Parts: sequence; C-alpha cells; structure tokens
Amino acid sequence: MPKIFIATVVACVMVIAGLVLAGASLSQYVAVLISLLALIVSITSAFKEDIFPFQPSVLLDEIVMAPTSGPSHNSVALVLPLTFINRGNGAGIIHMAAIKIEYEGKAKLYTPIAEIDYQKYLSGMRKLHGENILGTFNSFALAGKATLKKFILFAQEEKSDKYPFSSWSPGNYTFRVFINQSNGGQAQEVCCLGPMQITTEMLANYSSGCGVSLCPSRAISV
Repeated sequence: MPKIFIATVVACVMVIAGLVLAGASLSQYVAVLISLLALIVSITSAFKEDIFPFQPSVLLDEIVMAPTSGPSHNSVALVLPLTFINRGNGAGIIHMAAIKIEYEGKAKLYTPIAEIDYQKYLSGMRKLHGENILGTFNSFALAGKATLKKFILFAQEEKSDKYPFSSWSPGNYTFRVFINQSNGGQAQEVCCLGPMQITTEMLANYSSGCGVSLCPSRAISV
C-alpha cells in the first residue's frame, strides 16, 4: 500500500510539473485536478481496508456468574458485558469470541452460546431462562470508530481436547478474552480480568440459584 501511495503522489507531481512547463490554461488545470481527485477516490475505495484498518478492542469490567433455571452439571454459566470498540476507521466483522480461564496451572475454555437481555435478567428472577435470552450468538459487523455493547452468555466447552471439561473449585481465577475477526489470523487476546478470588461461599450461592458478580475494586485514590 505505501508503494501505491508514493506512486500516486509522484504521478500527481509529474502531471502538475508538465502543466506548468506547457503553460496550461486555468481550465486545463481544473480538468486535470478533477481527474486526479477521481483517481484518488478510486484508489481509496479499492484499498480502503488497507488505508483504514479495522482495529477492534474490548472493554470488560465485570463477570456475572449467572444461574440457570435448570441443572448445570457442576459447571458455571458466565455472562460478560462486553463493549466492543473499533479504534480504526475501517469496518470489520467479529467472527468469534472465547474466554480462557486460568487457575492453579489449569485452564477452562468458554465459548459464546447466546446474547442476553440484561435488563430483563436483572428485573426478573436473575436466572437465565427463555424470557431473557435474545438468541444465539452470531458474527456481527462493527463500523469504523463504532462502539457496541453486548451481554454474552458463555458456557464451558465440554468436548475440548486441549482444555478438558472440569468443575469449579475455590481459588484465584484469571479471565482472558479472545476474539477472531475479519483480518484473519489467530485469535487475539483483547482483555484480561484477574486474578479474581472464587470462594466456597460464592460457589454455594451459585448452586443455590443466586447470581454472583465479579469485578475489580472501584476504589480510587483522590
């Protein structure tokens, strides 16, 4: 892309120099200027993904251990309020997201299964059920300089060879969020929260049907 830009600039300079040497009229300058602008617009349109890159990032400051209305076979359902931010001017697509949860040298893999209406979750029984589930998680587009917040339900992968299914136990957990986006390549880590302490009391409350919110301290030095 830099070579194309340099070549375009050199061509414009040469054209203008030629007009000066030929003693061109004002109307000729205007005609050439219009042509050059059209050329620049065409090049920009053809290579807009290179000129204006897609630069997604994610903001996370809370993790909700959200109980389900049915049995969860010793697993924990997680709802993450994720704010997707595109810092670039080019549009792109978020294809997939995942959470790698690390604790005591081990790891769990969580993947998205649905989007949640969080207001209904809070105003209802504070349990996951049909009334507060909007639908399955799908790829979504993010425009240039755009921000989009989603409440996404994640569940532990049960058949992962790399991260075998395991139940939760008290300890310190670190949550790393990864996304796979339209620029291709490997999944990239976009945010991390932790270590967060999970206590026996938290797990007991979750098992009894009470949701648990994990978030860093809000205290600041003033």
